[in-house]
Formats: sequence, structure tokens, C-alpha cells
Amino acid sequence: MGPASANLHTRRHSDGPTRFAFPLEADITVATARVLQESMQIFRLAEIHLNAGRSEVCRVMPAKCQSGTPGAIDLGLLPSDSMDMEMRYPIWKDPSWLPYCLAILIFFCSRVVVALGLVFSQKYLPSGPDVWSAGPIWYHQLLQWDSEWYFKIVTDGYQYNGDPTVQQSIVFYPLYPMLARGLATISGLTPADALLLVSNVAGLLTIVALFKLVREEFGDQLALGTTALLSFFPASVLLSAGYTEPLALLLIVSFFLALKRKYYLSAALLAGLAVSTRSTGVVLLPVLLWEMWANRDQTKFLLALVPCVLLATSGIWLFMIYLWSAFGTPFAFADGQVAFHQGTTLATRLIAALKLEPFTRMMLNDWNPWGQASWFTLLFITLIVLGWSRLRASWTLFAMAVLLLPYLTLSGGPAGFVSMSRFNLVSFPLFVTLAGLGLRAKWLLAGVIGLFGASLFMNTALFARRIWIG
Repeated sequence: MGPASANLHTRRHSDGPTRFAFPLEADITVATARVLQESMQIFRLAEIHLNAGRSEVCRVMPAKCQSGTPGAIDLGLLPSDSMDMEMRYPIWKDPSWLPYCLAILIFFCSRVVVALGLVFSQKYLPSGPDVWSAGPIWYHQLLQWDSEWYFKIVTDGYQYNGDPTVQQSIVFYPLYPMLARGLATISGLTPADALLLVSNVAGLLTIVALFKLVREEFGDQLALGTTALLSFFPASVLLSAGYTEPLALLLIVSFFLALKRKYYLSAALLAGLAVSTRSTGVVLLPVLLWEMWANRDQTKFLLALVPCVLLATSGIWLFMIYLWSAFGTPFAFADGQVAFHQGTTLATRLIAALKLEPFTRMMLNDWNPWGQASWFTLLFITLIVLGWSRLRASWTLFAMAVLLLPYLTLSGGPAGFVSMSRFNLVSFPLFVTLAGLGLRAKWLLAGVIGLFGASLFMNTALFARRIWIG
């Protein structure tokens, strides 16, 4: 950092971002000019480093107090061994609300692509006679495939006849349809509109929470890049559809925000809500235990362990208690998976996955959406490896677990890697790593986002006509 920036003083607020502070001056114009001048110096210095390709992101961190101004500190750079992407060179961080507005604007632009895909589908793609429809309005096309099951749960509750070879609603987790049913009851909305409202509000809140999480770690530029990649990712049509992904991702990101602040009970509660939304939530338990163990000197580990484990798994065992009470079998949600995977059992799929059979059936020459999933699986594996030394250990552990869970439980069956894009939509560390790589060559990042956007448009149009996209 140069001498100009070394003289800059800031005041660190515990509940907010870094803000500039100067001694009281009579001439407000002089103080304003100093703020603008030294802000531009920091911004130019960050831009020089970015253009030089030496590091795409970093974080300005407080060093030591050298000024007579009360509360003022000089800006220094503290090295870190575990997060390489974060702190080699300084990067400007706007302390205002503007970056959040940019993140929301990016997400809204991606939703315009989704809306255009729906309009295109309705006008130009014929609809088959057997296509289920949740309602007459154009956006009701976002309720397809699994959405039909959630619609039935909202309207009729869970149904199970005891035959696990028949597809039934008990395999779908309860929190999302419960929220939609409650909203429909309170507001008078139709079940279809309630399902879509819950998903879209959760999707918007997810973008804000994710931007905050990544911003606190790496700064605005990487946070905006992550937001853009996630928003335009081909499978992100599901952030607006009647699926559990937006709610699950919101709970997951909120979990990591609580974990960052060492609010372990709150994190455990969020993990419990996440596992009651979809099975991916179960991977948050080892992440929670990892963080609690890593910080065991700062907490009474054994004392907090039992309540945290109970809370983090509450979503699944409360659902099992309900299934036991209603249908006499607590494992109906697991047994019923057989009907959705052409009669293959969990043991059969697990053995096939351990023998790496899914990799022998990869569809690398098929560029349909379900064929692209094989390429995305390889991309996800690469990003996990590249993010190993760049991200927090808990983030990498989470990304690995999100990938392994469907691989071990589903990919060994007839589906293979078909739905991997959807399953890993909630794996936000993948998008953080990809954004970090993209900031080294911004033209390439823009190109990737453009390709994602085109694929998002195509996926939306196909999804609206009940064509499988993964």
C-alpha cells in the first residue's frame, strides 16, 4: 500500500461496514474533497492490481492505531494462510446500500430472462395434451414436475397407501409446502400462487444474503460476480419455480452467516429448517460440528454439542415422527424413493456409485440440458479442487458434501448425473470459486454469464413445456 493510503484513517463500527472519519473541520468542502481524493486512490490502486492479474480479490483489514484521532486506525493488510483469494491486495468496498441494489438488479435481469423464456414457450412451443397445469396464467408454467407433488401436498396433504413401488408424495420434505399452505390459508391466494410467491421471495432474499456473506469475506466485486453467476446459471430457473431450491439455499446461506458469527444454536436451528426443506440440509451437520470443534476453545464444546445436534437434525426426525404417527412407518420418505428410480434400491445405487459406474455412463456428446449435467459435474469437481486453498475449510467441506450426497444415493441408479446441475445449485462455494477465477479475465466472466443466460432462457422454455431439464 502506498504512502497516500497509509495516511488514510477509518473508523470501524462493530455493526456495520468501514466508514471514513476525519477530525472536526470547519471547512466541510475540504473534508469532502479529502474523502473523494483518498477513496479514488484506493479504488485506483485496487484497479491496478486487478489489471495486473496479481489477485482478483482481497479484504482491507484494520491494522494498528497510529493516529491521534480517537477511534481512527490505519489500513493494513493482514496475511492469511487459509484464504488465498481474500487478502493479497486491497479492494474497494462501498459501505452504502448501492452494492446490494446492484446485486438485486442483477437477479432481476436474470428473472427477465426467465420471463422471456416463459413467453417464448407459450407462444412458439406446442404443449402436449398430457401436460399438467396448475393455473391459467402464464407464470403458472413454472409449476412443473416436482411442483405438481408440492401442489398436491398443499391441497390434499400427504398421502401414502403403503406401497413403496408407487410414486407418492411422502418422499417430498414438508417445510416448503407447509409455508405455501399457511400463506394460502392466511392470504386467500391459490395454492399455485402461494407456492410461487414463497419460492420467488426466498430467491430474492437468497441473493441479498449471499451477497452479504461473500462481501464480508472477499469484497464487492467477487460478491457481485458470484451473484451474477448464480442468477444466470442454467438451473437457476428453479429459483423462481415451484421447487425447494430457493428456500433451501436461503436457509443454507443464513446458516453460514450465523456460523461466521459463531451463533451455533442459531446455525443449528437453520440447519434443522434446511433439512426439513430438502435432503441437502443434512450435510450442514458435519459443517456445524467442524466449526464448533475448530473453535472449541471459545465455546463449551461438549455442553453445546447435544442441543446443536438435536436442532440441526430436528427437521428429519420430526418428519419421521409425523410419518410414523400418520402412516405407521417413519421411513416411508426413504422407502418411497424406489418408485422414483425405476425400482432400484438405495443399496444398489450406493454400490454402483462406489464402483464409479456413473462415470462410465457420462453423456459427454449430448448437449441437451440433461446431457450438459455430465459436463457440469466435471466442472463442479474441478471447482471444488481449485477452491480447496481459496475458501474456508467449512465452505469446501460443504461443497464436497453437496456433490457426494446425490452421487452416492442417486447417481448409481438409472438417472446417473442427470440432475447434478439442480442438486448443486445450492452449493454457493462453487460460484464463489468460479467468480474468483473469472475476475482474472473479466471478458471471460462476461462470456460465461452470457452463455449461462442463453442456456437459462432455453431451460425455462423447455421446463415450461414439461420437458426434463435435470
